[in-house]
Amino acid sequence: MKEFFKDSQFSFQTLRLLGETAWGAADIGEVLETIERIKDGDLESWCIEWTKTAERMDKFAQECYLDGNLISAAEGYLRASNYYRTAEFYLHENLEDKRILELYDKSLECFSFVMKLNNPVIEGIRIPYEGTSIPAHFYKVDGNVPRPTIIAITGFDGTKEEMYGLGMAAVKRGINCIAIEGPGQGEVVRKQNLFFRPDYEKVITPVVDYLISRKEVDSKNIILLGESFGGYLVERAAAFEHRIAACIANTGVFDFTASKTSPDLPKEELIKEITKNIDEVNMELRKSMEISNEMRWAFSHGMYVFGVKTPAEWLLKAQEYCIDGVYDKIKCPTLIIDCENEDLLKGQPKKIYDLLTCPKEFMMFKAEEGAGAHCEVGGKLISNQRIFNWIQKIIIANTNS
Repeated sequence: MKEFFKDSQFSFQTLRLLGETAWGAADIGEVLETIERIKDGDLESWCIEWTKTAERMDKFAQECYLDGNLISAAEGYLRASNYYRTAEFYLHENLEDKRILELYDKSLECFSFVMKLNNPVIEGIRIPYEGTSIPAHFYKVDGNVPRPTIIAITGFDGTKEEMYGLGMAAVKRGINCIAIEGPGQGEVVRKQNLFFRPDYEKVITPVVDYLISRKEVDSKNIILLGESFGGYLVERAAAFEHRIAACIANTGVFDFTASKTSPDLPKEELIKEITKNIDEVNMELRKSMEISNEMRWAFSHGMYVFGVKTPAEWLLKAQEYCIDGVYDKIKCPTLIIDCENEDLLKGQPKKIYDLLTCPKEFMMFKAEEGAGAHCEVGGKLISNQRIFNWIQKIIIANTNS
């Protein structure tokens, strides 16, 4: 991967943005010009400079909107929304920072204009969930004919707005897409203070209930797709929600914490060791957070979205996110995706793929395709194309059965 910074986290997030130029959620010059102003490894500098870029694009989009240049306005608002999201990305170490909600609200506000100006219009909906509701964006193919529909869920740190490219790619192919956020994600954690839960079928089942109530949805072709940590969430959901026609884990996950803990220590012993030595574990983890932005962000964001106060608490909580013991309950055709240069979940996709007993396929993305990084960031066009080719194969098989 191209090193835009010495800091690997900053480089990865830059590539993530450049990949989103494929559907207009960023522009190459805007990204490269902004990172030139950012001090390498400085989280405050990252926020300040991306805020400046977001505000400039937001102002441009507003001017376009007021002048009646609505296509330009929609394009500008899409980039502004994504840049505000990027500016807010590293702020979760201090939950008292007012910029968390200020920047996030600006991102949502900009995307609200995208939704109403987009063609097709993106429908904002709320799905009943355990006495409250979860937000979603519905990308609907024109007409009221029942269509295959993808439930798209982000992962550890993404948002439903980032699923715009996937949603539009689906509609082009005659497939509806509903991009959702559940506990631990997007506005559900920021606005409702609902944190991740391991039994994610409890989140997905209400979404399926909602979809089968819509006349535009073919209830026999509801496909579940999760990105990054969302790979675990969809695997878990598919194990218990059997109205799902197919499951796509991009990236496949067996044990979410395996790469962050000792691989030689059985999980039960690891939990005992952390619990017994919790003060020492916290001290060591905080030391690692001081010297590595990757660790600093992973643990500070992890504490935020899991609703805990210390790094050791998060590590203990995250042990629950393992598909062991339920993977054999997955019955639908399942696509497990891996990347040649996968580092965040290295080895996890192959492990879960080998264990699955359902109809399954393994898809590897290579560096030579420009898609070798985690979740194919930087190579989202070839990623979408290969994934949708698999989806079309599943739909055809279901139609002919």
